[in-house]
Amino acid sequence: METTLHRVLGAALIGLASFFFLGQGSGIVATALAAAKAEPIVIAHVTSTTGRFALHAEADRRGVEMAIDEFNARGGVLGREIVLVSRDPTADPVTAAKVAEELITQTRIGFMVGAINSGIAASMSAACQRHGVIFINTNSSAPSEAVENAHRTKFVFDANAANYNRTLLKYALASHASKRVVLLTEDDEWGRSSAAASRPYIAEYGGTVVGEVVAAEALPDPVATLRQVAAIPADVVAVNISGDNQIKLFAQVGADQLKRRSWVVGEVDWEDLYPAPGTPRPLFGITWAWNFHTPGTAEFVARYRKRYGHTRLDYPGHVTHAAYLATQALLAAIARAGTTDNHAVIAQLEHFKATAAERMQDSGAYMDPVSHHLQQSTYIATWHASGDHPERGIETLGHFSPAQVRYEKERTTRLESLAETPHYAP
Repeated sequence: METTLHRVLGAALIGLASFFFLGQGSGIVATALAAAKAEPIVIAHVTSTTGRFALHAEADRRGVEMAIDEFNARGGVLGREIVLVSRDPTADPVTAAKVAEELITQTRIGFMVGAINSGIAASMSAACQRHGVIFINTNSSAPSEAVENAHRTKFVFDANAANYNRTLLKYALASHASKRVVLLTEDDEWGRSSAAASRPYIAEYGGTVVGEVVAAEALPDPVATLRQVAAIPADVVAVNISGDNQIKLFAQVGADQLKRRSWVVGEVDWEDLYPAPGTPRPLFGITWAWNFHTPGTAEFVARYRKRYGHTRLDYPGHVTHAAYLATQALLAAIARAGTTDNHAVIAQLEHFKATAAERMQDSGAYMDPVSHHLQQSTYIATWHASGDHPERGIETLGHFSPAQVRYEKERTTRLESLAETPHYAP
C-alpha cells in the first residue's frame, strides 16, 4: 500500500513542479493539486489462503480482482484508483479479529471484502463494526451471518444454507413415506447454524429428526463418521459439511449408500467438486454455474477464461461469481453515494437491487435492509463425476426465486443503528 501511495503522490508532485517550470495556468496547477490529493481507495481481501478453504479463497479473490480491474479501467471510483491488498486471517477467530484491527488502524484500509469461513466472517465483521468499516461478506453462508452475527456495516452476498435447505429438504422428503432425517453436522459456525436452520423446515414438510452426528471441524475420520450415520435408521441424510471436508467425506460414500437414502448437501461450491471429479455428490444447492444459459453468463465465463483459463480453476464457479458481483455492488454504491463516507454508502447498499440479467440468474435480487442479506435465486443441482472434463459434470435441476427460499428468521434481525455506528470516510 505504501508503495502505491508514494507512487501516486510522487507522480502528482513531479507533475506540479513541471507545470510551475513551464509557467502554465492556475487551472492546471489546481488539477495537479487535486491529483495529489486523490489517494487510492484501499480494499482488503481477507480469506484463509491455507487449509481446507484455500482453493475457495483463490476463487473469491479472482472475482474481486475482476470487478476492481473493470472499475479501474474506467477511471476508478470518484476519480480514485482502487487498490487491493490481501491478508490471510487464518482459521482462528481471535487471530482474525486482530488482523482486522491491524488492517483498519495500521494499513488504513477503506473497505473489507471476503470471508469464506463463517466463523472468521463473524469475528472480522465485529471488529469492522466497532470502527465503522463496511464489510462485504462475499461467500460465507452460515444463516447466522444474517441473523445473530449481522451488523449495520456488514452485507452478506452469498445465499445461505437455510435458503438451500428449504428447497432441498422439501424435494428429498417428498419421495419418502416415513420422512426420517439424520443430520450430519460440521462442528463449526456454518455447520451448527445450518443444521439449526434446517430443523423447522424438516418439521414443516412432515419430517422427523431421528438423530444427529456432529463431526469434528477437521473431519479426522470420515469412515467412523459415516458408520455413525449408517447406524441411525433414516430416509434422508442432511449433510452440512463444507470445504475440502466434503471431498474427504464423499470419497468414502459408495454409490449403493447414495441409492439407499436421499442425501442432500446444504451447499456445494465448484471448488469442492473440481479437485475431485471422480467423487460422487448427491443433491445440493448453488446460486450460479458456468453453463447457465442466463444473460451475461457466456460473456463473464469468456472474460474469466481469458484471464485464468490456464490455471487449476480454468472455469469459474459461484464463489467467483458472488465475489465479482458483491465487489461490483460495493464500488457502484460508493459511486452513487458520491463519497466514501460509510453512512452514505450503507444507505446505497441497503437499497441495492439488480435485475436477473445483471445477476446472470433467473430472477432479480435485492438487499434485505433488515438483515443485510442479499435475497437471490437458488438452484438445485447434482454432479455427474467425469475425470476428463470435470466442468461438464454439474447439472442444474431446478430454479427457485428469492421469495421461495427466504429464511424467515431474517425478518427479526436486529442491526446496530446508524447512530451507534461510527462515521468512517476513507
